[in-house]
Parts: sequence; structure tokens; C-alpha cells
Amino acid sequence: MRSAREFVATVLVDVAFAGDADAVLLLVSELATNAVRHAGTHFEVTVDAQGTDVRVAVIDHDGSHLPRARQPGANETSGRGLLIVEQLAASWGSEELSDGSKAVWFTLA
Repeated sequence: MRSAREFVATVLVDVAFAGDADAVLLLVSELATNAVRHAGTHFEVTVDAQGTDVRVAVIDHDGSHLPRARQPGANETSGRGLLIVEQLAASWGSEELSDGSKAVWFTLA
């Protein structure tokens, strides 16, 4: 996850992103963690940033399971990552890609 955050941070600096970079890095960390934990495959990160708008996608190679936000119980120790994404992002979603992979993305404005 560190390499994903470092990559996104570098892109944000390169494009002089004027938005909340800390929120972007938290959200990319959540999506990258989910890719490792649930898809169990390598993943790629794409970033499209301009001004204060950013769209980040994490693409893994398990398109058979699209994620959904859960409502974990008080005693559960995981399952809150997409709730965090849902709360901080302007929008988020997922899609199956034609090569059998999937993209999970968020936008922040």
C-alpha cells in the first residue's frame, strides 16, 4: 500500500493538486488494501487530477467480485474501508473491465 500512496502523492505534486491530498492518500490506501485482501492479485493505480478534482482507480485482476460497502457489527475488526471511502469521496464505484479485471474508483472534488 505504501507504493500506491507514494505513486499517488507524486502525481498530486506533479500536477499541483490543490485539494485534500491527505484524504486522497487515505482513500487510495483503503482501496489498495481491499485489492490485496479480497482479490489477492496484483493491482494497478491510475490517477487523473486537475485543480481540486481527482479520480483514482485501483484495478485488480479479479473481476468476479465487485465490492460493496458493508455495515459491520460493533465487534467486527474489519469491513469499514468502503464506508470510509463512501463518507470522504464525492463519489465511488466499481466496474468489471473487458479483460476480466475490475476497477474500484473514487472521485474527490
